[in-house]
Amino acid sequence: MTTCNKNDDNIESTFIQFSRTLLNTFVLLVVITLVLALKNRLLSEGTTLFYTTLFIIGATILFTIIGTVNNYVYSQLVLGMGMAVGLQIMDWRINK
Repeated sequence: MTTCNKNDDNIESTFIQFSRTLLNTFVLLVVITLVLALKNRLLSEGTTLFYTTLFIIGATILFTIIGTVNNYVYSQLVLGMGMAVGLQIMDWRINK
């Protein structure tokens, strides 16, 4: 007669969940760091159209990696970027 040992399954599933969370966090932090490095390197005062295009292509690839790893974080980042662009367009400061 065999018995089911749920403790071994629980330990393995907890370890797998921890590993998956650790890997997701690592990938997200690496991608965000790379996007910030791209921004600092490519977008400066003397930015040309080529560097702007290069930044857009690089950021698109990096955000695609985020979308593949975690769809919820990707959706929240896109929402935040949309809000930032909207607030930038609706600049309500009164110039005197």
